Amino acid sequence: FKKLGNAPKPTQSQKESSAMSHDEWRQYFSSHWNFGGVKQMGHLAMFPEELPKRLIKMFSFAGETVFDPFAGSGTTSLAAKNLGRNSIGYEINNEFEPIIKEKFCGSQINLYEEGSLAFEEDTNPGNFSLSTLPYMFTDPHKMDKKVDVKKLQFGSKLDNTERKREKLFNVKKVVSPEKLELSNGLTIKLLGVKENPQHKQAAIEYLQAKLQKRKVFLRYDNIKYDEANNLLCYVYLDNKTFINNHLIRTGFVEVDTGIDYACKQKFLKTAQK
Repeated sequence: FKKLGNAPKPTQSQKESSAMSHDEWRQYFSSHWNFGGVKQMGHLAMFPEELPKRLIKMFSFAGETVFDPFAGSGTTSLAAKNLGRNSIGYEINNEFEPIIKEKFCGSQINLYEEGSLAFEEDTNPGNFSLSTLPYMFTDPHKMDKKVDVKKLQFGSKLDNTERKREKLFNVKKVVSPEKLELSNGLTIKLLGVKENPQHKQAAIEYLQAKLQKRKVFLRYDNIKYDEANNLLCYVYLDNKTFINNHLIRTGFVEVDTGIDYACKQKFLKTAQK
């Protein structure tokens, strides 16, 4: 992010107030740094103040402005303040604002008399200048998502959601012997199951009794969608009972032989018993 043009020359007083000792020169400009870490409190990527402190001392003068495009918990801005620099931090996650305020205005440190701390929200919905850049990448093969990606989450440290080995769902509704509506609003189709009109109601009642007040998790095959863009799944109870196979065993449904999938032969053997 080096700015083009000639940098403004620092004044003599700036040089004097920003001077580094010989020990600091040898230590800071060595190939490896060694200093202690910091406890991760309220932010997943906290680092000790010593890290930005060294960089700020090495590459800026007192009175200059340090820009941090990923403000996070405000450690870089705090280091800049302690070294007599101004700072601008940009952070898209509003949840970190109290952490930054605590660092500057809480028990840890107080701002110097002439200093101030201001939070401003970016009201510009987008950077319109991006459309004029000559190197913008545009994907010529736009993906038409078949399932709302927010309905199938796998956990993330970024949004503080819990990650489990198997994501569990409740079954909101048995739509048909082939289809289930989950608690997140997603409708899935039981892979390998073909409805038998003569036993439709019996199959629905069996699924309702089997799935009532139970958690289920999903597993997938190489084929993910049918011709109608229904998400094809193997459904398991939380105790790993294989619902697709158990439903076929009742004789209320048939085995779908129109497509290939890993459990096809297993289901055919189950249907013959």
